[in-house]
Amino acid sequence: MSGDARPVAPRVRLTQAQLDRACERHLAYLSGSAGGAKLSLPFFDLSDLSFRGRNLTNANLSGAILRRTNFVGAKLDYADMFGCDLEGADLGRAQMHRTDLRAATLRGAVLRGARMVECDLRDGSMASSSRTDFRILGMEIGPADISAAIMTDADLTRARLSGSCAREADFSGALLCGAQLARVDMRDAQLRATNLMGADLLDTDLRGADLSGAQVPPEMLRTAIRTDADAVRRAAELGLPAAAAAEEAAEGSNSLGPERLEAMLQSHAQWVGSAGRTGHQLDISGLDLSGMDLAGRVLTMMKATGASLRGADLRGAQMQAAQMSNIDLRSADLRFADLRGAALGRANLIDANLEKADLSMLKTARGHELRTSLVRARLAAAIFRGAKLVGTDFTGADLTEVVLDGADLSGVLMDGTRGL
Repeated sequence: MSGDARPVAPRVRLTQAQLDRACERHLAYLSGSAGGAKLSLPFFDLSDLSFRGRNLTNANLSGAILRRTNFVGAKLDYADMFGCDLEGADLGRAQMHRTDLRAATLRGAVLRGARMVECDLRDGSMASSSRTDFRILGMEIGPADISAAIMTDADLTRARLSGSCAREADFSGALLCGAQLARVDMRDAQLRATNLMGADLLDTDLRGADLSGAQVPPEMLRTAIRTDADAVRRAAELGLPAAAAAEEAAEGSNSLGPERLEAMLQSHAQWVGSAGRTGHQLDISGLDLSGMDLAGRVLTMMKATGASLRGADLRGAQMQAAQMSNIDLRSADLRFADLRGAALGRANLIDANLEKADLSMLKTARGHELRTSLVRARLAAAIFRGAKLVGTDFTGADLTEVVLDGADLSGVLMDGTRGL
């Protein structure tokens, strides 16, 4: 889940110096020294800060926003990271033995070489009754999302991922021995030379996944979903109606029919208008909606990680706080669109038209400001003429031949940009 996708959650920011002091007190706490205090920063906004090499054993970071945060080489054994937002974070070589990451978002995160033995990445919905802190803050608890995460050479021995989403994640060379992967959505994932011996693959969706050189017995693969036909057959076995089975197969083709899309859009508008009480949140992650007419539609807080909206008409669309990392928006028409607080890390907006679009910071009901992220986005020849870009994060983005005439660039972050 994405912690700051819900505007009701209060957030507190720390400086790096304040965080360093809290980490030192935690180290004293672990050693039993005087003046020590357990690191407990639930629901804090710690984006872009560094925990590099820190010992955070048993720390409480549940519900925290940790986007692009540096955890390289950190020790997070037994830490409570339930429901935290780690989109784009770097956890390379981190040690995460039995870390609680249920309901967490790790879209596009780097976990290369991480040691995650018995780590818990299951769907957090079953724990909703016990997580009163999330309920009080009005935060939704759902499946863990590790879509497009880089987990090459990671050790996930006996890790629990049941019910999570790992579409397009890269597990090449990883150890998933004895891992619980039942009902995990691993469509289009990279599993080259991955060790899956003893893993539970019951109803694991492996359509489009690359299993070249993977160590997995053929009898284990028979319990997984490998083709659209498998999906239809499994739906029939579960007693789902024929329409639901056909819809499942359609999802495997990465496309949506116009009638199904319209129903999803209407349900999403209802979900937004009722603050989540009715309707369903729109999730088009990984789907191909290229060329679609979505002008003026309510897409606030939608999930569109890795989706393709190339050449789509999004004029005047409401896309506040939408989750769109790795999305393809090449040549899309986004004039006058409201993109405040949207997450567009690593998005492709080459030749996109964002004239007079609003990408300024989104102010929530509790006063928290959510910065629009275009970190490492590809923006060559994109048009931002007259756009509101107040506080937009362009860190590491390609701005070759970008048109910025008349745009408001107050407070933008431009570290590591190219092309200007």
